[in-house]
Amino acid sequence: MFELALIVTLIGSICYAFLPVGSVDGDIYNRSIFKNRITQNILMSFLVYLAAWKFWEHPKQRWYYGVLALIATYNVVAMVPGRSGYVALAILICLLMYQKMGYKGLFPATICIVLVGFLSYYQSQTFQGRIDQVVTEINKYSVSEERQNGVDLRLEFYENSLQLAKLNPLFGSGSGSFGLKYRELAQQNGQIATANPHNEYVMLLVQNGLIGVCLFASFFWVAWRATRKMAGLDRDFGQAVLAVYVVVCLVNSLMLDTTEGNLFGFLMGLTMAAASGSIVESVDELASEPPSSNKDQHFISDAA
Repeated sequence: MFELALIVTLIGSICYAFLPVGSVDGDIYNRSIFKNRITQNILMSFLVYLAAWKFWEHPKQRWYYGVLALIATYNVVAMVPGRSGYVALAILICLLMYQKMGYKGLFPATICIVLVGFLSYYQSQTFQGRIDQVVTEINKYSVSEERQNGVDLRLEFYENSLQLAKLNPLFGSGSGSFGLKYRELAQQNGQIATANPHNEYVMLLVQNGLIGVCLFASFFWVAWRATRKMAGLDRDFGQAVLAVYVVVCLVNSLMLDTTEGNLFGFLMGLTMAAASGSIVESVDELASEPPSSNKDQHFISDAA
């Protein structure tokens, strides 16, 4: 059902692209229909991963999954200007090739990312504009005090948040205190206040200190180790979700955002539950088989 929902979102986004320019509100280059460009591009990156994974595993249906992966990739890099999706897509390409080929897969993954990035930059006005904006605002940040766009505001949020974190580096200022503490500092500096620093780790550092950040990182590590005991799509997709959240949380507060935070729990719950169900089924099947020897009977009793 999750994959079907993503396909419906993709179809809607493509249909939106064919609307007359005069009927489109806001940015005519933004074809996101699911919440916003950040959320949709992350979701579409997962669709690319799922289609590519099934392309690899189901040779008889490769034409279908190959076309789906290409269309979803085009939606991410050329239709919806969500840079978090660009990052998620690159992560998932590397992860998929690593899962299928080991460390040897990282080289073709790098080639693939470079080719997709090169083609997108020179063929997509949307992609090129978003990348150029990052470079321009980073270069401008140190020489200008004007903060109006996504990148320079993020840099300002990070800088101010680290100042707040220095006040209580170990335990932080308390859960839920970020908005209040940042507003006080922003008013002193005459800057824009926010309750979202667009970095999950920075927000945790301010609110819960180094202890909170370490516990958060440990949560990801424990979840990753749990996926290594699984198999098939459950293991691979669980790792894909973890990889995306670990990295994209550096540029967005994904756990703070309602959709992304709930989505993480939903997807990880599905993969863990599916894996647990497979284990139970395997044990039941093993227990139902007639033993061929006393040794087999002993093994079945232990497994049950």
